[in-house]
Amino acid sequence: MPRLSLWKPTKTNDYYFLDNSIREQFQIGGTGAYVHKYIGPQSLGETDDPAQPNYTSGMETDPLTGEFTNMDGIVNETKIQDLLFMENRDRKYDKDIYEMRGVYNVSDNDFDLTQFGLFLTNDVLFMTFHMNECVDVMGRRLMPGDVIELPHLLDDLALDANREPIPKFYVVQDANRGSEGFSATWMPHIWRVKLSPITDSQEYADILGTAEQEDSLKNVISSYKKELDISNAIVDAAEEADPAGKPLADHLFGGVDQHPSHESGQDKTWSYGESLSSGNSFPASPNEGDYFVRADFTPNRLFVRRGTKWHRLYDNITAQTWSSKTYNAEEFINNTENTVIGDDGIEQAERQSLSQTILPKPDVG
Repeated sequence: MPRLSLWKPTKTNDYYFLDNSIREQFQIGGTGAYVHKYIGPQSLGETDDPAQPNYTSGMETDPLTGEFTNMDGIVNETKIQDLLFMENRDRKYDKDIYEMRGVYNVSDNDFDLTQFGLFLTNDVLFMTFHMNECVDVMGRRLMPGDVIELPHLLDDLALDANREPIPKFYVVQDANRGSEGFSATWMPHIWRVKLSPITDSQEYADILGTAEQEDSLKNVISSYKKELDISNAIVDAAEEADPAGKPLADHLFGGVDQHPSHESGQDKTWSYGESLSSGNSFPASPNEGDYFVRADFTPNRLFVRRGTKWHRLYDNITAQTWSSKTYNAEEFINNTENTVIGDDGIEQAERQSLSQTILPKPDVG
């Protein structure tokens, strides 16, 4: 009588019996997961950059033999868009959505205060799927780049009753065989993936859409527009509080009085009755704590004597607005001038958006 052994070098009936039982467990107790299958980078078309190859040209070469490969110009998951940075910024996803069942341990999301700041813990999920089910449904196992939507985490109870439900998307960061998925036959049955929440970045534009599309998922899950509104409100409030760029000198001697002597280069009179000396060079014998305004600086600059140094305190900026004092290239950023092009006298705005100036290259194939 031969010895009994569950181990066989091939997949026997024992393997398929256990595999079907494990698949049934996922079907009964697993949660639904909608998979957006990553199918490769977007085709960049003709390019002279060797770091960004054009796979659709059919001129892809083997680095060892120099022979032409991929003559049909197929772009799939094995291709890399940017060989310099080793990344796929423009990802292409299957238009069909695959439904599978997965299992993970639900835990509370708590904030953890560390020496580096406040971090959200347990924001990364480790989810397991049945390996053969992945192959049967998708044609392959889950891989980094695939996006998974968990419908049971859909947030449909927002404070704004008119707001659309917010879906929860995760991207696969890593995938491997799960240690708990080996059966008595020593064959693996479970595929374990590491998931992290996606952001409204360039990589997922094929799924989320763009900000210009009002009904896109990008505008639903992203806080970009709200943060931009807050930033614009801060700028508008600063412009209203300081429209002409008046110096904020309240913290210096209670503020400077508008005295005619300011323009003549004589001593400045301050609101507390104190006077400040000014000139084109520092005094020869200063005392500790003396203040001095250098009139040869543009704008005029206030210094204080501390030890053996004249410490700079304040620049009297009066000829600029709040934005011109804040932005180094304010005249370029907020350029509202027009220029005349050609002999026909056609005016064109000097400030143009990058999206209109640098047009994307059309896809080939």
